[in-house]
Amino acid sequence: MNKKSHKKKQKKRARDDGGRNKENIIEPEVEKDTKENGHEEEKEKPKKELCYEVKHSDVMGRYLVASRDLRAGEVIIEEPAIAVGPCSGCALICLGCYRELDETNFAKCQVCKWPMCSSSCFGQGKYTGHSTYECETLKTISPNYANLEDLKDSYNALMPLRCLLLKKADPAKWTALSAMESHNDLRRARGDIYPMNEKSVVQRIRKWGLEYDAEEIHTICGILEVNAFEVGGSGANARALYDRAYLIAHDCTPTTTHTDAEKQPGRPLTIRASIAHKAGDMISICYAYTLQGTLRRRAHLRLSKFFECACARCADRTELGTSAGAFRCPKCGGRVLAGAPLDAAAAWACAAACGYAMPARAVEMLLKRLTDEYEAVDASDVVGFESFLHKYRNVLYPSHYLCLSAKHSLSQLYGKVENYMIHEMPEQELNRKIEICKDLMKVFDVIEPGYSRLRGVTLYELHAPLMILTTRQFEKKRYVPFG
Repeated sequence: MNKKSHKKKQKKRARDDGGRNKENIIEPEVEKDTKENGHEEEKEKPKKELCYEVKHSDVMGRYLVASRDLRAGEVIIEEPAIAVGPCSGCALICLGCYRELDETNFAKCQVCKWPMCSSSCFGQGKYTGHSTYECETLKTISPNYANLEDLKDSYNALMPLRCLLLKKADPAKWTALSAMESHNDLRRARGDIYPMNEKSVVQRIRKWGLEYDAEEIHTICGILEVNAFEVGGSGANARALYDRAYLIAHDCTPTTTHTDAEKQPGRPLTIRASIAHKAGDMISICYAYTLQGTLRRRAHLRLSKFFECACARCADRTELGTSAGAFRCPKCGGRVLAGAPLDAAAAWACAAACGYAMPARAVEMLLKRLTDEYEAVDASDVVGFESFLHKYRNVLYPSHYLCLSAKHSLSQLYGKVENYMIHEMPEQELNRKIEICKDLMKVFDVIEPGYSRLRGVTLYELHAPLMILTTRQFEKKRYVPFG
């Protein structure tokens, strides 16, 4: 099966997108220069040696392997986007920069009257934002500001429309996009995706009076579902297609990390090796959210990426020793793990062999209830997350992914929100932040090894309380009275 997109589950919490390095191993491509009128023109970049090669297998389709040894942190790919547009199901956002807009106070494009953040938005006139050819098309399609819910629903069709417009506006990009897998047969057989796209995309584009073949529109929808990357930092709602990055294979313990530069011409995506690779090693990213258990990751990949993951982490009932999906055994306090992690219908049992077992259906129901309760906690509620951890300390194993998610939020809230500012926190709370960060690092070192965003952010959060405690100790000992 061919390659899928990397779409992480994102809760409404501020996240660090990490740094961006300059490319040093990219093949001939185009570089964008911004003209005075806001458009972008193309010029050739010098040819550079590739550090990867494309392989093919009957199971994985095309994928990338290292063609030579790679250092941790080395850039593997940097390339401009083919197309960028709103995520499906997004809120009211600016068509240029994809930031969420205040529904009672926002600007409008002076030509087409569609929502923008301001008349000076950096995405105005750019193909990675609100292009001139999109603007000309939307000029005849008046947005319905009397019905904002319908307007937000119309955003589902904007990214497919941008792809379709490339057919005339930029044939080279259209050719590159058309080479991507859509999995139409699998998507059609599912019975839920096609009807949804028919209603929200195909019928919407026809309602706008645009003449495109229905099957072609469905194919574009499939290409986006299978290959698009979610891009942008906190507050952005965008997805993008890239010409080579979509070939990178999936693994629930990825060997690369990626960032995008939203304000640079072409919105380039940079793929870096998070760990060292030997020549011939597969290059991988995770198409799911790594901070989830096997049940949830495999369900996401099955439903949205159309394949059953059987990577080393998914096949191991302990998730490579992290116990990221384990429950507490009510009989002996041990770990209740999946009996056969690649079979969602298999029963769960205590690893200590005390005889306790749970049917798969009971696990699903328990997990749903706990997930719903976790997600009901406000994003900035320190007490709420701590209460969740305390309440379910005898139900969830300490390294269960819901506990890790709560701790991940706490690691960033302690020291940054009202009543918990770092310089005001007592020693007990500072030590709690340290404890949380260390708990997270034990797992992140396994599921996102090397130079990863999760590890980087957590190490950053760990240093602050250590520095404060050290400074306080120094201040206590600095003054020695004479007498």
